[in-house]
Amino acid sequence: MLAFTKRNLTLYFGNRATVFFSILGALIAFILYLVFLRNTVISSIPIPNVSAVLDPWLIGGTLTIVAITTSQIALSQMIMDRQQGRLADFIMTATPYWQIQGAYLLGAVLISFMMQILVGIIMYAYFGLVDGIAIPWSVLPQVVLTALLSSGVWTAFNLLIFSFVEKATTASQLSTIVGTAAGFFAGVYIPIGGMPAFAQTISKFTPAPYNSALFRQLLMDPVLNQKFSGHLTGARATLTQHLGVTIALQQDLANWQVVSVLMGFLAVFVILALIFSKHSRLAAVSRV
Repeated sequence: MLAFTKRNLTLYFGNRATVFFSILGALIAFILYLVFLRNTVISSIPIPNVSAVLDPWLIGGTLTIVAITTSQIALSQMIMDRQQGRLADFIMTATPYWQIQGAYLLGAVLISFMMQILVGIIMYAYFGLVDGIAIPWSVLPQVVLTALLSSGVWTAFNLLIFSFVEKATTASQLSTIVGTAAGFFAGVYIPIGGMPAFAQTISKFTPAPYNSALFRQLLMDPVLNQKFSGHLTGARATLTQHLGVTIALQQDLANWQVVSVLMGFLAVFVILALIFSKHSRLAAVSRV
């Protein structure tokens, strides 16, 4: 299993074009925000030095998109292996099928995790030069763990939906749809509070807003604590709900509750992926 995981990592990182377009695809939401959306969002939040609030807000949402898109790209190797008959060859060896699937899963988790860290560094470097913001070192361990959790959640989700895909072209089209929707569900293109009530409700049935909220709570807490205190606590609650920093079900969810929700999604996706793995196996064997 570890050797097969290493093989998948080598194929991904050995292809410079794949790595480049993974980074570019992950940064599209970041670029769109800077070019088209930044001024509109800034004008809607009348507080001093609003960039100090919005920069980590954007980073948190973008990291969620990175976890989604890069795990899809990593798992596309499974579709290529299935289409070209290599997966059937692997199945014919003594390696159990669950180990083969586990290798794809582990490789995609590692790729998604590393790409989140890389893109996070790129965005903080840019905003550090432009707006003077700094990496919140005190919460860095929690951010790294959140990146690992989000990698697991979205890799399991993508493994589930790719269980029914047999062609690379179909996988590419599906990735485009999911990647586009991710920008909205993660609250990057439009803040959660700016969506219609129906759209807000629908988004809460996906892991995206919870994933973004967890990143944002960690990254934005230091600056929010500076800007909102005492009699401004109510204004902070209104702003964080509008920006999707906090997610309200019956009440605002604390960090540990958001983590629990994400762990619940992870468990559901893994269980469903295991249930439907028989379909994936039969699809691969049918190409022999």
